[in-house]
Amino acid sequence: MAKPSGSPCFCFAVPNSFENDRVKLVPFFLDIHGDELVSGLKHSPQLFDYIPYGPFKNIEEFRAWHEFRIGHDSTTMLFAVYDKTKRNGGSLAGYIGYLNASAQHLCVEVGHIVMLPAFQRTHVTSNAVGLLIHYALDVPSQGGLGLRRVVWQAHALNEKSIKAANRLGFKLEGILRFDRIMSPGKPNNGNGERAEDPKVGWGGRDTVILGLCWDDWEAGGKEHLDAVMARTA
Repeated sequence: MAKPSGSPCFCFAVPNSFENDRVKLVPFFLDIHGDELVSGLKHSPQLFDYIPYGPFKNIEEFRAWHEFRIGHDSTTMLFAVYDKTKRNGGSLAGYIGYLNASAQHLCVEVGHIVMLPAFQRTHVTSNAVGLLIHYALDVPSQGGLGLRRVVWQAHALNEKSIKAANRLGFKLEGILRFDRIMSPGKPNNGNGERAEDPKVGWGGRDTVILGLCWDDWEAGGKEHLDAVMARTA
């Protein structure tokens, strides 16, 4: 499938949209989605508690992050998420992305998952993640990329994210200690810092690594995910 015109130079080809009867994902463009997204996020800074970046006070801050982190990175692609069950065929619910993609090693991570408060604890996140997993792990004859591995990473204190990954079929693989630096004020693992630390006051994050691989997928993982996506409660 060809990349949509103007999309980032992602290392995998992607369709112009991913969708089912509940959600639709389209490539994220600042000029199209940025203002509405930031407007929805500015009163919910807690959405970024466990994420190394954010929150964003205005579109300028978001634009700076987007250009630095997404920009022309061939391993990352961001998607706007629409809830198709809402008004006029869809309401912007948040964003999600592929990252750390490797065409050489046939793997990708699903991350940058930020959903506006009104769409949390609904069908939106499971269906958005599910569509990206399907495209990654389904074989080409089924319309997918036929990758071998999809990764989920979470702050070790973010129990909701870890539970969500487990619910979707990901398996715990390990914990990376002192994996990230968290800005002051964000939750950290309390693993401290030593004298002469270059970033005094910046917390540490241990990262939980979970994986969903092609053998899991073909041994019932696909059917399990489809059942989760179909839930109405």
